[in-house]
Amino acid sequence: MKNKLQRFAEIKNFSNVLQPTEPKFIDWQNHFGNNNPIILELACGHGAYTLGLAKMFPNKNFIGIDVKGARIWKGAKIALDEKLTNVAFLRAQIQFLDKYFQKNSVTEIWITFPDPYPKKRHTKNRLTSPRFLQIYEKTLNSDGILHLKTDDFDLFNYSVETAISENWQIKQIINNIYNIPAFYLPCRSFSEGRSFRAGSNGDPEPNPLYGIKTFYEQQHLKNDKQIHYLQVTK
Repeated sequence: MKNKLQRFAEIKNFSNVLQPTEPKFIDWQNHFGNNNPIILELACGHGAYTLGLAKMFPNKNFIGIDVKGARIWKGAKIALDEKLTNVAFLRAQIQFLDKYFQKNSVTEIWITFPDPYPKKRHTKNRLTSPRFLQIYEKTLNSDGILHLKTDDFDLFNYSVETAISENWQIKQIINNIYNIPAFYLPCRSFSEGRSFRAGSNGDPEPNPLYGIKTFYEQQHLKNDKQIHYLQVTK
């Protein structure tokens, strides 16, 4: 508890952490000082993807979003220590995402290892449920891409079926990103041209973007779980 309270106090002074008292539009162009594309990581925790992608793409802006201030603290501190000026963190609830971003202003959204909410009565809380997909549709631009990584096969299947029923277009489905992909469709995104490359034996190798490992992913891999990946577009 002491560490949490200390972190809550510290992030109030972090220049890369925004904690609005109520859902309202944020001038991200003014915050970053540029009009570069914006990529989000939802329920980011420590922000593994926010930090990893920011290092790969310095000319794009990355925002990690989570309601837990103590989690955000770690990623925000790393970004400050490493002088990653294209990184920000927003402490907010995801259901209000369209209140913080203008319509069609986001290029890509990453959802990495979200709570699968396995019980049927909690379906609406899944970050790939229809109500959330409708929110993403408002914030993503016309070519916007939504990525999902999960170890939960039921959530993975649910997400595929829900995306189709909500008229999203499936771009990639990979049942095990650390093995030859079971199914692949070429995509057009900020990672275009790096989706897959031929290995020495002619088999495709996964995009290095998918190999950024969150804390939870590392735990899942230790338990020999497969990691599933889905990419859809509006």
